[in-house]
Amino acid sequence: MSKPWKKAFLTALENTGTIRTAAKAAKVHYTTVYREKKDDPDFAAAWDNAIEVAADTLEDEARRRAFEGSDVLLIFLLKGMRPEKFRESRSTIPPAELNKMIETELQRIAKQKEVEALEPIN
Repeated sequence: MSKPWKKAFLTALENTGTIRTAAKAAKVHYTTVYREKKDDPDFAAAWDNAIEVAADTLEDEARRRAFEGSDVLLIFLLKGMRPEKFRESRSTIPPAELNKMIETELQRIAKQKEVEALEPIN
């Protein structure tokens, strides 16, 4: 990594987690850093590492806030850490059975509308 802006960019990327902000801090255009990432495998690896550091910092802050009273953050953290236990549940009704249930409900609604149409209007 011979270009002097790279170290500044990577440090800023670790601290901010955003490419444009890090590029601005390193006084280089963001398209330059993307081009360099494509052309320099060592820089690309350091970039990925910096993103991981930024993500860890963000996760630490989310954890701190969650424990200080944010139920929403706590839910997201639990879903991320233990998705097998806290993921959104999905219906496991077989498609054929689900179609039958839908058809039955549609028939019930249609009958209800027929009855309502026959009732006198007061």
